[in-house]
Amino acid sequence: MAIINLDEALTRGRKSQGAVYINLPPQVRSGKKNDFMVGRFLNKDQEVEFKIWDELIFAPVLENGPGVYEAELEGSEYNGQTYLTVHRIEKQLDPSITKREFLDSVPQAYLMDMWQSTKKRLDDLGATDTCWALVDTIINAPEIKGRFMYEGAAISHHDSIIGGLAHHTLKMLRILVSVIENSDFLTEHVDLLTMGVFLHDIGKIFEYRELEMAPYWYANHRVQGIEYLVKYRDDIITAYDESFYRQIQSIIIGHHGEYGDRPATVAAGIIHYIDTLESQVTELIDAEKKSADSRIYVRDWGFLAGLNY
Repeated sequence: MAIINLDEALTRGRKSQGAVYINLPPQVRSGKKNDFMVGRFLNKDQEVEFKIWDELIFAPVLENGPGVYEAELEGSEYNGQTYLTVHRIEKQLDPSITKREFLDSVPQAYLMDMWQSTKKRLDDLGATDTCWALVDTIINAPEIKGRFMYEGAAISHHDSIIGGLAHHTLKMLRILVSVIENSDFLTEHVDLLTMGVFLHDIGKIFEYRELEMAPYWYANHRVQGIEYLVKYRDDIITAYDESFYRQIQSIIIGHHGEYGDRPATVAAGIIHYIDTLESQVTELIDAEKKSADSRIYVRDWGFLAGLNY
């Protein structure tokens, strides 16, 4: 069973049959006559909305949730919006096709090159061996099985790919370098800010599982990040002091700005701004890359002409 090319399948009236992957629980909505299902198929850099109009047809998805399915689709369009109508969908039984076949990834060699080059720049700004040793211990703990380097930073937004969490973190560290270079005052706090960037999203290794929601996703990554950090409380306080440990906690709690607990420290505010800049710029770039006419739609601003428009 071949994996369906979602972009090609979107052509209006085109019928396709093959394997598809649903990584998020779809929604069941009420229609004029009966309930219908709306969700999204994912295939590497392709993400396409689907609709299922018959309750009997979407019953297998409702029962099994996210996963790989065999489906019969038809490209559809309504009011200028394209989507896939699902005429049949069943749980995929072919063991040769797993969800990893559908997941895009950042090459590990590329991530390691980013790590080494960014570490050197932070070393030049005063990052200490103490900082790097603690970071290494925390993100490479045996119990998390290397998932900091493997997990995505999100499921449907920025860096929603395998290795996306590390990629997002390393891009933030590059921005941090520029921020510190612009303010001598911050060089006194390079360890705090470096560790804060590394650990701000550490809870996502518990919130997600290979770009799907983990069983306890509802205790979000900020809560689970704080919980994980407690295991290293004594190590951090011994290496620095309790104030340093509490500052790291504040970064994990407050890095979402107004979309969660607001920042209570300057460090949390700095990490929030760096996080927002990196993630939002990445989303703009990704949206233009996927656009057929180099125009993108941003909810707060409307349509934007792309860099290649």
